[in-house]
Amino acid sequence: MKRTEYSDAFQNGYSATRRFLLSRGAALDEAEEIAQAAWARGWEYRDQLRDPSMVSFWVNSIARNLFRARFRTPPVLPLEGVDPSYTMSMEDQIEVRRILDLCPKRDRALLEKSLEGYSAEEMARDEGISSTGIRVRMLRIRQGIRAQLAIAA
Repeated sequence: MKRTEYSDAFQNGYSATRRFLLSRGAALDEAEEIAQAAWARGWEYRDQLRDPSMVSFWVNSIARNLFRARFRTPPVLPLEGVDPSYTMSMEDQIEVRRILDLCPKRDRALLEKSLEGYSAEEMARDEGISSTGIRVRMLRIRQGIRAQLAIAA
């Protein structure tokens, strides 16, 4: 799609995209912001559009997805009155140590990194495998520990 065609589509379709978002329950400021973001994203990927006559529909789909994404990620609010210095009790530390002892030696390092707060992506870089591979290994580690805890109980 050429620049002039996209520019004309934007001139004709921006207000329709904004109205579309308003009809979905977006506040006016939010609708304008998302509509602008959707048209900007459409501009970035305009070469992927096969049928230029569908540009407004396509951009409205982008806008709908951007609007929905706002609800998937809850806002991060600071916790007031909560002491950020969290410490584990001795009983909790003993329980964690017991769980780590149930873990095979080759998997223990991964489990310890996970408990320290490392992400799958960070562990994957260290291990030289994909983050999906780390997630699968962590799943198997947790399943193995659960099975051992069930046997011990």
